[in-house]
Amino acid sequence: MRISCDPEADAAMIYLVDLIKPGEAVEQVVVDDVPGPGELVLDFDASGRILAIEVIGASRLLPEGLVAGLEG
Repeated sequence: MRISCDPEADAAMIYLVDLIKPGEAVEQVVVDDVPGPGELVLDFDASGRILAIEVIGASRLLPEGLVAGLEG
């Protein structure tokens, strides 16, 4: 698992696999019913496994220490 952050977009990507190959993520599900502003986007493969979770509004939804550590 790895996490990357884009401070300008206020987004983070939590990868649950080492590499997502082109075309491997075949479905995205948007979860917008989260506390406060922001949303999650779940990336699924053809078998229905979650490959990655995109966090939009990362500065509000993720722990402060985590986001700060990714920005530096």
